[in-house]
Amino acid sequence: MKDEEITAPRYMGVTVLRVTPLDEDGSPDHQWAMTYHLDEPVMFGIGTVEPLPTFTREYTHITISIRRSIVGALVAEFEHPQYRDIGAIAQGIWQRRRTGVAVEGWAEYEPGTWWYAIVPWWRYMADPEQWPLKELPEHRAYALGECLTVDGYAWPEPGPFPSPHNPSPGTQLVMGVTNVVPPAPGFPPFPGAAA
Repeated sequence: MKDEEITAPRYMGVTVLRVTPLDEDGSPDHQWAMTYHLDEPVMFGIGTVEPLPTFTREYTHITISIRRSIVGALVAEFEHPQYRDIGAIAQGIWQRRRTGVAVEGWAEYEPGTWWYAIVPWWRYMADPEQWPLKELPEHRAYALGECLTVDGYAWPEPGPFPSPHNPSPGTQLVMGVTNVVPPAPGFPPFPGAAA
């Protein structure tokens, strides 16, 4: 990110993460979604990219344009007891760097209720060291991604909310509280598999 910086990082400590690969057209391929359960939280971070203004001089006027975008990060302590699992999550995101992934996180709010967040289209960014860690010196960013806009999202069955609605056009992040239990670790059950 040349001449840009990430500002205003905000975090949600999650203990369940799911990475869903996207197809060429940006549709989620839910049968290959991988869910990870962690004993200690990982920070699901969101920040704003603040580029320097660009100036365009025309004969009659000067145009100043400032483009802002949102990026996501997975941040954990250097000494996190499951750093290998967090590295595997980052590797799964990297493997889909061309088409992107959806990244979801759950944090227990109170018994039977969870905070939930999804970046429906996370596009891998190569240098996680760009994430600002001034306030968290004992941490590192394992994965960094551009939060691209979507005009909708095909939710899995069961969805993360009792009746999830289609996100509005231009959505980059969905957050809420849910009483739907997070998915089990690993891949979802194969359709038609014996119970």
